[in-house]
Amino acid sequence: MVMQVKEIMVVNPVVLKPAQSLFAAHEMMLIHEYECLFVVDEERRPIGMVSTLSTSGDQKATVETVMKKDFQIISEKQTVQEAANMFTAGHSKLALPVVDEKGILVGILRLRDIVKDLTAPKKEGILTPESAVVYLAMTKNEEKERLWLDRIREHGGKPAITQVGANAEKLPIKMRESAIVASIAFGVIKEDAREKTSVSNAIRDIILQLKMISPGLGGGFKVGVVRADGRIAVAAFGRCGHALANSPEQIFMGSSII
Repeated sequence: MVMQVKEIMVVNPVVLKPAQSLFAAHEMMLIHEYECLFVVDEERRPIGMVSTLSTSGDQKATVETVMKKDFQIISEKQTVQEAANMFTAGHSKLALPVVDEKGILVGILRLRDIVKDLTAPKKEGILTPESAVVYLAMTKNEEKERLWLDRIREHGGKPAITQVGANAEKLPIKMRESAIVASIAFGVIKEDAREKTSVSNAIRDIILQLKMISPGLGGGFKVGVVRADGRIAVAAFGRCGHALANSPEQIFMGSSII
């Protein structure tokens, strides 16, 4: 069964009203550990978004004066995969407001909600290559990396993991080479032109996303590859740009038939 956004979203999130001060917004973010808050109208429809950076100005100013009005929303009935694609496409780096069929805010969805409980065993459901590769690429240490390599194999998938970093000119080639070499080394693909092309096609999707979000910039990424259900899924998780230490981590994903 396909998992919907409402199954993993944060229910009844803290929200802001347009007339509240930046000081109040900043305090609420600190207390509740939110990176951003959504502003709602009297009917609780989302009308704006305020991030931690937005609250650094005049603390007496109102939320309405600094809120971002151009933001993406997602329905509670959309799939988690659709949500992941929205994050991947750069529609949001922090969170998405979740609305019901009437447009009322019913929750928020953060990237970490999609990949939460990485170490918790999944008793039921199917681990798709797309979800599996996101989990694998976002592992933070060798222990979790081994855990997800084993878990993906238990679900019948073939995983590989590698890392790559380069400037914008060399990144496409380096990422393709690293992903293909790792895929062969981990037994995900054979030394075969057709199978290599499948990995390369998935990497092409990621490079196109990178060029849209960070044109002219390279980056450093952990790259996961998973083969299952007749297709290859590749995810790259890391930072774009020159100031890598200060840039936000992002997830990019591509897939191909094999």
